Amino acid sequence: MKKHEDLEINRIHKYLNNEMSDQEVSEFETLLKDKNYLEKFKEYVITNHYIQMGNNDFDNEQAFSKFQVQIKKNTRSTKVRKNKTSSFLKYAAIFVGLLVAGTSTYVYLNSKDPNQNNNQITLQLDDEDPEILKENEVFKEIKSKEGIILGIQENNKLVYDVNDVSKTPPKINTLTVPYGKKFKLVLADGTIVNVNSGTTLKFPSHFVPGQLREVELSGEAYFEVTRNEKDAFIVSTNGIKTEVFGTKFNVSSYANDIFSEVVLVEGSVGVFKEKSRFDPTTDQKLKPQQKASLSKSKKEVQVSNVDSQNYIAWVDGVLLFKNEKFESIMKKLERFYDKKITINYHKIKDEKFTGQFDIENIEDVLNTFKSNTFFNVNIKGNEIIINP
Repeated sequence: MKKHEDLEINRIHKYLNNEMSDQEVSEFETLLKDKNYLEKFKEYVITNHYIQMGNNDFDNEQAFSKFQVQIKKNTRSTKVRKNKTSSFLKYAAIFVGLLVAGTSTYVYLNSKDPNQNNNQITLQLDDEDPEILKENEVFKEIKSKEGIILGIQENNKLVYDVNDVSKTPPKINTLTVPYGKKFKLVLADGTIVNVNSGTTLKFPSHFVPGQLREVELSGEAYFEVTRNEKDAFIVSTNGIKTEVFGTKFNVSSYANDIFSEVVLVEGSVGVFKEKSRFDPTTDQKLKPQQKASLSKSKKEVQVSNVDSQNYIAWVDGVLLFKNEKFESIMKKLERFYDKKITINYHKIKDEKFTGQFDIENIEDVLNTFKSNTFFNVNIKGNEIIINP
């Protein structure tokens, strides 16, 4: 029994140190798909994290002995890697999540960051003044100025349900979600939209049969589109459009990113630019697990194969990144935690990391990076400054 436990700990040790072969990694990640194994492995990693945080002179052998006690209680637990060899468990608080495979498309584009300094979710009905949507609102009717009930809000979810609209022209509504918050919207056709932080979504109060279903996005949102082969659904963003007839997809648009991206999880979508409809003879059509990237400078769409789950983890409240630059990760942290982060340490901007955060606060996240990348953090209220 003792020998088996030691072998298991050695395997975890190798995995977290990025010392496994490709075959060993594949076998180990198969084990992590077991919920019990994953939970125990997480406990192993967390235990080390707190030992490390309290001891700058980290002793691998001493910590290893302490972990053996933990593993005996709970045999086995995710991973984090940096692109260069890292010390034992240096990213202990970061987990690569084993997300349940979903069906969606992800689109990532550039736009202005709405209401960065306003922490209220707002809804503007056509040309009326914006209305605050409180996240703890148990029940609230959303009405037009004519008194028509457009939808019902329940907590952080708003469901549009306009019944008798045959003689009523649709009105354009604008939902704005600030940094640090998320919101769920159900459009009049049943399409579900998970709206991420720092996002503005413009959409009609209802869709007219026989016409395109169009919405405009600045930020990021995950769509589950109600299938309608006659009336295509189009998401317009900064420089790129996505057309679908019924599928699940994610759309994102942030001004301070250099790429616009569309990632398809399930179904089929057409990606195109600067016109009203997709043309299969000239435009890009994506298959599941493919990403279309639009360079902000070159304005060229490129298609590559990806793991789409890496791009939609935010829907479940998870910050996931894979082989991503430190500067890009800090932008995600800004949106996720509603903080302003300034990097004065240029050398670290291009270093790449793989990992996941879910329940940590911003201080724990930064301390985890500091444990291996050696930078200083100055926190003043809502502003974080990273120095050498």
